[in-house]
Amino acid sequence: MFSPLSGAIRRLSLALGVIAGAGTALLMLTVVPDLFSRSFLGEAVYGMAETGIFLLVLIVYLALGSAQVRKEHFHVGVLDTLIGRDAQRWVWVLRFALSALVCGVFTWYASKGAIDSTLSLEQSYAVIEYPIWPAKIVVALGLLLLTVQFLMDLVDALTTPQYLPDGGHEGAPDHAGEAP
Repeated sequence: MFSPLSGAIRRLSLALGVIAGAGTALLMLTVVPDLFSRSFLGEAVYGMAETGIFLLVLIVYLALGSAQVRKEHFHVGVLDTLIGRDAQRWVWVLRFALSALVCGVFTWYASKGAIDSTLSLEQSYAVIEYPIWPAKIVVALGLLLLTVQFLMDLVDALTTPQYLPDGGHEGAPDHAGEAP
């Protein structure tokens, strides 16, 4: 079962996934006027390209934790079909441990970059000045939540004898995002 803290983290990841989805709509709202202006007026809307880049970062990185909560990340299951149920569980434990380790390294690096960028108020200087540091914070936050989600999945796989990789357990209802 999940503690109230892990349930809250799962709900936060799902909520950030909703924000990432809203970012997709916002991206459309920035691209369409820019395309219209370029096509019919011959002039770009200043700042739209930079805003689009930030929105793409937001869409991708805020959705990572949500995708893991819902078990929507892809995996190659060839090995899973060749081994028994108990061995599958330990393969998932290894997958989650390696994923958490790799994601943790990326999180550390992104967090260090976000801190340095924020302290220097890093800007891009293309057509307009545009702050880069908020995007770096989003990357670090998204990777942090994904790392935490991998760790929670690792604990779940270790402590649940009948662990199923789709987020459920044999004989138990789906509990993604719910508090105990």
